[in-house]
Amino acid sequence: MDLYSELRFDADPVTVFAMLTDEAYIARKTTAAKALRHEVSVSRDGDRVTIDLKRVMPPDVPDFVRRFVGDTIDIQQRDVWEPAAPDGSRSGSIHLDMIGAPVKCTGTMSLSSNGASSTVTITATVKASVPLVGGKIEQAVHQGLTEAAKIEEQVGRSWLAGQR
Repeated sequence: MDLYSELRFDADPVTVFAMLTDEAYIARKTTAAKALRHEVSVSRDGDRVTIDLKRVMPPDVPDFVRRFVGDTIDIQQRDVWEPAAPDGSRSGSIHLDMIGAPVKCTGTMSLSSNGASSTVTITATVKASVPLVGGKIEQAVHQGLTEAAKIEEQVGRSWLAGQR
């Protein structure tokens, strides 16, 4: 199932990227999305940045999905941002795995300037390799990831407004 999200922020790409790669911001957005606990690491190789985020989420999913994930939903996410273009824009990749469940999400990300603001665009595919109910699981995961993007945008706007 295809996933598309746009997050808009009232700041230039350099400022937005600094926020996106700040461990305190990542913790704030993860907590706001109701994670029970999380681990994050941000590593840099020159101007290339990798964010590894493991989060343990409550199983707020339909019952038929819960039997595949158990008492919690453990998600391992890796975002890799490539070096910045001269205008501060960037491209990257995103990869999510539900640990212990045959569900993955892979795609691309971009950070671009839009006048005095910036847009983060995520284009990905959610795939659940489960016979018969895979499509329903994909819908549930899609809904959760779409909601998480909305929360990330809200937290980011507050962060950029100085509410840290």
